[in-house]
Amino acid sequence: MTATGPRRSIGGPPLPTYGDWPPLTPRQWPPPPSHRGAPGGDGGGTRSLFQRVGWAGIAEIVNLVGTALLFLVLAAALEPDGYGSLQAVVSIAVIAGPLATFGANWQLIRRTVVSTDPTVEAGRAISVALVGTVTIMAVLIAASVAVPGALPGISRLTIALVLVAQMPAYWLAELAATSAVAQGDLRLAAQLRVVTIVIRLLALGAFLAIGAPDLDTWAWLFAIGNLAAAMAALGMLARSLGAAPQWIRPARSEFTTGFPYGVGNTTEGFLAASDRPLLKQNGFDAATGFYAAGYRVVTLGFIPLMALLRAQDQRFFRQGADGSEASHRAARSMSLHALVATVPVAIALWLAAPLFGLVIGSEWTETADVIRILAVLPVIKGFQFSFGNALTAAGNQTSRMWLTGAAAAGNLLGNLRYIPSGSWRAAAATTLVAEIGLAIGFAAASFYYARTRAGAAR
Repeated sequence: MTATGPRRSIGGPPLPTYGDWPPLTPRQWPPPPSHRGAPGGDGGGTRSLFQRVGWAGIAEIVNLVGTALLFLVLAAALEPDGYGSLQAVVSIAVIAGPLATFGANWQLIRRTVVSTDPTVEAGRAISVALVGTVTIMAVLIAASVAVPGALPGISRLTIALVLVAQMPAYWLAELAATSAVAQGDLRLAAQLRVVTIVIRLLALGAFLAIGAPDLDTWAWLFAIGNLAAAMAALGMLARSLGAAPQWIRPARSEFTTGFPYGVGNTTEGFLAASDRPLLKQNGFDAATGFYAAGYRVVTLGFIPLMALLRAQDQRFFRQGADGSEASHRAARSMSLHALVATVPVAIALWLAAPLFGLVIGSEWTETADVIRILAVLPVIKGFQFSFGNALTAAGNQTSRMWLTGAAAAGNLLGNLRYIPSGSWRAAAATTLVAEIGLAIGFAAASFYYARTRAGAAR
């Protein structure tokens, strides 16, 4: 596996590369036990949980600072109406993106931990994600042209640019980091995340340098910044692997196998983001901004949890290969770690909520109420992600998909019924009810599979 000559598809011509990279010493694969955390190659042993969290934590701290800067500056510059409009479009991409990738991120982890060639696996995942995101993006842009009143007050070009930034560009960078995580190289994953957030901050700097920044201007810079970040991430991954991931024409099986992952992930996105477009459509322009900003602050509280989960992804999937009982045990352990990580965050969010209006401006005062109502979400998500990932790791993704779909459907029905009269407070209430129900459902399903599969083995 070197970069000295073009890689070829099976029975085809040389595949395109992302550039000419100098020859590198090929990475040993599978990694030696000292790299994976021997004994057992499951990420445990000499490499403790806290050591693994270290690199993931660095990446998430940089992500926290960078994301907070992006969020605060954009919220202040665009004001509630403009920021709400931006988040209405971003929310659509958040919902559609996972479906468009057909679970490429989960598939990449599952395959890489047992593969002899991570470069091929990265190429497969990137190819699937590109086909899916570009196709769905084109459908969404066409829909915005056909139904111009769906998101009132937002130009079609702005919608298209935000979708470019948040779908193909975002997912290319995300898959580069996911490949590093799947290999157990959390240092590279941290470096990739740092580089991508720095490039996005450079786009923000250009936005601030403009005399009268507005949503249309940010849409251009958002797309350019995310595309540049994606190219940089893919280049760094290629240097690490010793060869650039190649375009591999996706087989039909890639989509059929990945469909449950995509549907499951997109219903999770729908559960988290469907209320903002509905608020916007019902004429609650400022309320959309208040709610989107408050929800964004709360999701910054997910960062310690995400660092913990990313540090354990490789181990989770290795244990999941041993069956549902092993993955359920891992989830129980993870949920306790998650509790320790998220309870202090929830308390801090509740106490610090009034500071938001003081920092950004008096027009954002109502956002403090949003933050306090949703402050418990990191705790709920800790349990939800722990047992949901256990289902995925053990091959029970279809159950995760159906449970998430049921929660998303209930959330949508609640939003349609109560948002017209209750504005963002109705959105917050339906979100909490649905998220709690989903966490309980994941835990119950994981317990069920652990008991029934263990009983069948005996």
